[in-house]
Amino acid sequence: MNDPTPPPPAENAPSNPAPPSAKPPAQKSPWQKIAGQIISLLVIFGAVVLVLWVWSITERHPRTDDAVVRANVVGIVPRVRGQIVKLNVQDNQEVKAGDVLLEVDPDDYKLALDKARADLASLDKQIEVARAQDTNLQFQINAAAAGVEQATAQLKQATDTLGRLKPLLPEGFATADDVDKAQTAQKVAEASLAAEEQSLSQAKTAISSLATLLAQRPGAVAAVDLATLNLSYCKVTAPFPGRVINLNISIGAYASEGIPVFSMLDTTRWYVIANFREGELRHFKSGTPVDVYLLSLPSRHFNGTVQGIGWAVEPSDEIDIPHGLPYVQRELNWVHIAQRFPVRIEIENPDPDLFRMGASAVAIIK
Repeated sequence: MNDPTPPPPAENAPSNPAPPSAKPPAQKSPWQKIAGQIISLLVIFGAVVLVLWVWSITERHPRTDDAVVRANVVGIVPRVRGQIVKLNVQDNQEVKAGDVLLEVDPDDYKLALDKARADLASLDKQIEVARAQDTNLQFQINAAAAGVEQATAQLKQATDTLGRLKPLLPEGFATADDVDKAQTAQKVAEASLAAEEQSLSQAKTAISSLATLLAQRPGAVAAVDLATLNLSYCKVTAPFPGRVINLNISIGAYASEGIPVFSMLDTTRWYVIANFREGELRHFKSGTPVDVYLLSLPSRHFNGTVQGIGWAVEPSDEIDIPHGLPYVQRELNWVHIAQRFPVRIEIENPDPDLFRMGASAVAIIK
């Protein structure tokens, strides 16, 4: 039998002989090593410069996507109450300034206007009659005044006569009958003066009714004007061009005075409320231009201007106790989140077909 054990290798033979086609690895030259290091340094330097450049842009031109499109909303409030008899608009309808939106039943206000006009006409008739009597009453006043003057003179004469006769009675230069007659004349003169003064007072009272009626006329005219104004309020018109929103009523509903029946969106002025971090507020002020983009159409650019920066927000980690000390949480987060303040941005070139209240936007400070 043959021995299966292989013969031992030769003493000088290599353990792992290389294949005849393998070549030794090429070594880089010193210039290639230097060039690689320079390229690596340039890449690192470029990355640092790019990061600093981006940081500088974001620091000097802050941006935020925490922005919402806003517009002014006004409640349509009837100034009179009554049943709605006409409703000329629909929800989301575009209207112009002065368009009649709805009408309240005007019957009650027409009757009030008719009554006010009738009261004014009656007062004017009374004034006309009083004015016609004014001339005669004036003559009566003048006559009564003359009578008072005459009675006053007669009383003075009677009083003087009595005063002269009384000292002469003890000396016998005057009789008791003369003194009695003088006293009687004085009393008659006093009664005559009282009667003339009463006549003058009555004449003045009669003529004062004209002045009273004339004083009442402005109030009657104001009542007519107020009734006319209330009747005009039965037609509720659009105060500005915009869109009807939140319309949930129908004809026959009862409109109460001072309570909105629906709202109107003012589409003539649009603005964006953008919330910027407190550390970014120092980079802009009122009047700073802003680039605005809507998420509904990011490719469309709109120009804006900072109208104002909010000065107050509600603290989220403090509770103010009335007449006590503020409550501050004892725990602190490892990362302090910067407070955001609302910034109002007026839009200069709004597109009424794209701008909707509550739409998301992006604001970039120029």
